[in-house]
Amino acid sequence: MIDTHTHTHHSPDGASPMAEMAAAALNARLSGIAFTDHAEWYRGDPAYGYLDLDAYFTELAATRERFGNNLYILAGVELGNPHDFPAETESVLTHPFDLVIGSVHWLDNQPGWEAPIYQGGIPAAYQLYLGSVLEMIDAADFDVLGHLDLMRRDVWDLFGRTVPIEDFREPVQAVLCRLIETGRAMEINTSAVRKGLDEPVPGLTILRWYRELGGELLVIGSDGHMPQDIAHSFDLARELAKAAGFHRVPRYAHREVVDWIAL
Repeated sequence: MIDTHTHTHHSPDGASPMAEMAAAALNARLSGIAFTDHAEWYRGDPAYGYLDLDAYFTELAATRERFGNNLYILAGVELGNPHDFPAETESVLTHPFDLVIGSVHWLDNQPGWEAPIYQGGIPAAYQLYLGSVLEMIDAADFDVLGHLDLMRRDVWDLFGRTVPIEDFREPVQAVLCRLIETGRAMEINTSAVRKGLDEPVPGLTILRWYRELGGELLVIGSDGHMPQDIAHSFDLARELAKAAGFHRVPRYAHREVVDWIAL
C-alpha cells in the first residue's frame, strides 16, 4: 500500500522532515508514500504563504536518493479551495507533481473547521460544503478528492456528534457522479479514526454509493502529520474498501495512473 496523504514540516501543522516520514512508511511495511503538503491562499489560513516549493523539491530529491531503492516516493500537494484561486493554483501546478489532492477547507470565506460556519445549523453547513466540493470538481485541476465528508470529522471535533450521511444522499451522489465523469479519484482518509470516530472519511455508505455509481479510482491516505500517523487504520480502510466492492487501488506517477495495487 501507499500512504497518499501526508504532511511534513513543509506544512505549518506538520513537524517532521521527509526522511522521518519515509522511515515510518518503511516501518509500516508500505511500498510508498506521497508528501502532500498544504498550498492554501485564504489569508486567515495557517498555511497561507507557508509552502516553499524550492525547499520542498530539494528535500524530496535528497529523500528519494536515500530511500528510493526501498520506497516509492511521490511528489504531492494538497490544494485548499483551488477553485477559488485559479491563478495561484496554476502557478503551483507548473511543478512536477505525481499526485495532486483537491480539498475544500474554507466555506463562505470562513474556516470549515471552526464553529462560526455552523451558526446556521449543521445541515446548512453540509449543503454549503457539498456545493463547494462540486464547484471545485468542475473548476479546478486535481487528481484526488481529499476527505469527502470532512465535515463529519469537524462536527465531531466541535460538537461531539455526527449526522447521518443518508440525509445528504442526493448532493453526495451528485459529487460522486461528477467525480467519476471527470476521471478523478476519491480518497479514504483515516484521520477521523485517529480523532475518535469509528470510520474514516468517507465511510462505508459513501464508498458503496461510489462503487455502485461506477467509481473505480480509490486511494487511501492517513492525512498524517507525524511519523506515528503513517498508515494509521489502513487495515480498517482496506476492509471497508473491499466491503464496498473495491479490489485494487491505483498507483500514480506524473499525475497519471501507471499501475494497480491489489487490496
